[in-house]
Parts: sequence; structure tokens; C-alpha cells
Amino acid sequence: MIELRLYLQPPPQRTESLLAALQSLARLARLARGCLETHLFTESHDPRNLCYIEAWDTEENLCSMLRSEHFTRLAELMETAVEPPILDFRTITAIHGLEFAWQVRHGQNDLRPGEVGAPSPLVKAIRPLP
Repeated sequence: MIELRLYLQPPPQRTESLLAALQSLARLARLARGCLETHLFTESHDPRNLCYIEAWDTEENLCSMLRSEHFTRLAELMETAVEPPILDFRTITAIHGLEFAWQVRHGQNDLRPGEVGAPSPLVKAIRPLP
């Protein structure tokens, strides 16, 4: 999975219109092949700062989006920011669930992709250590 993360601060008079534009882009992205999810939110300490995230299943699908009108529109919105926006791409190589917490709490924190050694019941994962 690859995440596109964009942080930007729009001009005060454009915050609402930029939010609406990003919401529209998010709806379109979710329809694209390979887009797993999108998120748009404001920072709690400064609601003028926006964060826009798209998660893509493969590099191929992400690259297809980067060559599309969708990314052209996103780049145009980035140009309206008061401060230089921050855009980064994060590769996520493994995702672990609650079993990771169980393993760490029981001294088994050498996780390798695909290896799960924890029991599945939730109660075992969260009970206090002896």
C-alpha cells in the first residue's frame, strides 16, 4: 500500500472552497482503480491547516493516477497554499492487527510479514502482563 499525503494551508478566504474542492477530488479518487481510501481533515490546533490522504493498492495504480487529470487538479490546488505545501508518498510494507500488541506484550516483537503467533481472542491481547 502507498499513501499520498498532502499538507497545506490555504489562504483564509479560500479555506471553505479548498475543502470543497478536496472533497470532490476524494470522491473521484475513491472511484479510481486501486484507490483503497481517502481522508480529508483539518488539524485540531489550527483548522486552517488541511491534510489530504489517498491510499493506493499498488505503485502501478498510483502512477496511473499521477499521470491523470486528477493529479493535475490536485497540483493546481497545491499552488493556492499560503505556505509551500508538503506532499509525500509513504510505502507501507506490512500491516499488523491486534496480534502485534499481544506479541510485544509477551516479548515476541520480532514480526516478519505474514507471521502471526498470537492467539486470536481479544481478551488475551489486552490483559495486563503478569
